[in-house]
Amino acid sequence: MRLILAIPAVSLLCTGALHFTHFGESAPTVVGPVPAESCITQPATIWADTAPVYKAETLDLHFAAPNPTFLGVIDPAGKFFYVVFPAADAQDKLLPLVASEAFVNTTLLSISTAQFKADPYTYGIKENQPVFTMTGTYRFIMGENLHIDDAADLQVVEIQYVHTPRPVVSVAAN
Repeated sequence: MRLILAIPAVSLLCTGALHFTHFGESAPTVVGPVPAESCITQPATIWADTAPVYKAETLDLHFAAPNPTFLGVIDPAGKFFYVVFPAADAQDKLLPLVASEAFVNTTLLSISTAQFKADPYTYGIKENQPVFTMTGTYRFIMGENLHIDDAADLQVVEIQYVHTPRPVVSVAAN
C-alpha cells in the first residue's frame, strides 16, 4: 500500500521541486531545491532538445550514460508509466521500451508520440497503454528506484506536449 502512495508523492515533488528544461547540445547544470545551509548544483543526466512537442512528432530524450535502472513518465493527470525496467520484470505484454540492461549505455531515445506505449503500473492491466493522450506537461523521471520519498535521488525532465498536430505556418513569397 505504501508503494502505491509513493507515486503521487513523487509526482507532486517532481512538479514543483525539480523543474528544468534544456535546449542546447551539452548536458546542462541543474539547480535543485536549495537547502539553507548550502548551494548544490549537479549535472543533469536527462534532457530534451524540443519544446513543445506536438501530436505525431518525435521526442528525443538525451542521456549522459551510464544510466540508472528505471525510467518512468508521469502524464499531466498524474498517471505513472514505467518506460525502462529490467527485462526479468516484464509480465504478460507489459514490456519496457528498452530493458534496463541495454539502457545503461543509451545516450538517445527517440519516442514517437503517436505510437509510444508503456506499462501503466495499474493492477489488472496486462499490456502497455498509450502515454501521450492529452495536452500538458509530461515528466520523465529516472533513477535506481522511482518509488522513493526523496526526489533528490531522481533526475527529471519536463516535456510540454500538445495533443494536436503542429500548426502549419505559411510563408508568403515576395
